[in-house]
Amino acid sequence: MKAGTRGEFDPGRWRRLLDVLDRANEGPIVEERAFDLEHVAGGIARVVGDHGIKLDRDLIIQQDDGMIDRVWEAALDFLSGCGIYHADTTRVLVFTRDEIQEALDAAPSEVSIGQGDDTRLLTHRAIEDRRPPLISGGPIGTPLSEEMYVPIMQSYFQESIIDTIVPGTLATTYGREARTKSPLEIVSSWQQVELDFEAARRAGRPGVSIMAVENSMSDLGHLSAIGGEGYRPTDTHIVAMIGELKINNELLNKVAHSIRQDGVLLGFYNPILGGMAGPAEGVAVLITAGMVALQLVYGPASRCSCPTHPFNFNSTDPEIMRAAGTAMQALARNTHLLTELMTSPVGGPGTDTVLYESLAMGTVASVSGASRALGVRSAVGVVEDHVTGLETRFNGEVARAAARLNRPAADEIVRKAVEEYRTYLDRKPVGVSFAEAYDPDTVTPRPGWLATYNTVKERAVEWGLPLD
Repeated sequence: MKAGTRGEFDPGRWRRLLDVLDRANEGPIVEERAFDLEHVAGGIARVVGDHGIKLDRDLIIQQDDGMIDRVWEAALDFLSGCGIYHADTTRVLVFTRDEIQEALDAAPSEVSIGQGDDTRLLTHRAIEDRRPPLISGGPIGTPLSEEMYVPIMQSYFQESIIDTIVPGTLATTYGREARTKSPLEIVSSWQQVELDFEAARRAGRPGVSIMAVENSMSDLGHLSAIGGEGYRPTDTHIVAMIGELKINNELLNKVAHSIRQDGVLLGFYNPILGGMAGPAEGVAVLITAGMVALQLVYGPASRCSCPTHPFNFNSTDPEIMRAAGTAMQALARNTHLLTELMTSPVGGPGTDTVLYESLAMGTVASVSGASRALGVRSAVGVVEDHVTGLETRFNGEVARAAARLNRPAADEIVRKAVEEYRTYLDRKPVGVSFAEAYDPDTVTPRPGWLATYNTVKERAVEWGLPLD
């Protein structure tokens, strides 16, 4: 479909959704705890052992293609045995290996997003693909104050390197707390529409694809603010998966609505390190399986993962990057799926930590074959207004430059970057607020923050990253 012509209902997507709904109402009933322990935790442990999955701890970016393919086979083995849990019906959606393959074959290998001059083509990438990934960025759900929302978002929209914008969330709506499943959730979602479009207008990028609806705490905001004068079919409609391989009716409500809009769906799957999947080997298998599971139940155009540390809540821990990069490589080698990895650092604006963390994860995503690199959710997205467009510019520059590297060279750079921030992971240097890092009136970085950015950039070049 050509850019700007989205909005036409696709009956094929509707039929696939109806099949999912049938399975959600007809699959075997399983108690949720049994699903967690036996299907997920037990299933991952079994396939990791059966397929001999062992990651090389001397490397972050894995380079044994045989092992990477075993991760892929383990993921399919696991998913066909585990199924996907519907929390409302307490039934398991079961898919055979043949049905999984049919869904993978039907997935798009490219999709057009955005409008006009801001149109971008998201395409499948291979490992060490010389074509750079697309770049998505923004506060990524971080709470933003109403008074700072537009300048903060403008700081992202004005960065030409960013192909897709991922907004923050409004900390309040018209001075009020936006309560889930209340009219204020709808009010908040529509306020975000207006403010996002205003920031895009000020930056001169009205057609850029926006991931929506970040302010939607339930399905209400999504159903209300996508369509009509709200977010457009060419924007990116986000639907996550809850827990480990679980869905519910709220999430499927979002899917149904976006399908009727012919919207570009993006599925999120974010497992926890050390949880039901165990260490990095199990997490690599679970990320891979989860990205395929998204295709089975949502049929998204693309899918993203931000595997999370259980205590620091970041994605830049070496073990997480080891697992996530392996999963991206397994998907790149064995499918044509459109994939994405998120940079979620402990560091915040004004610190070199956030930049070194971006240097590491942006490189892992690019070299491992991700179609798009997402970042930066600074200070793991929990400190109000502690985000700026500059760290996302750097994350994008790194991901683009890393497309010119092979895995050994990239891994060496990543390990050097990790040594610069490893000791800060528990300390969580959240940095400074947007108003301290940027001039809110001119929406430009203050000299100190810009100097830190330039220093880390020069260091990356010394290490061999071909930044222009």
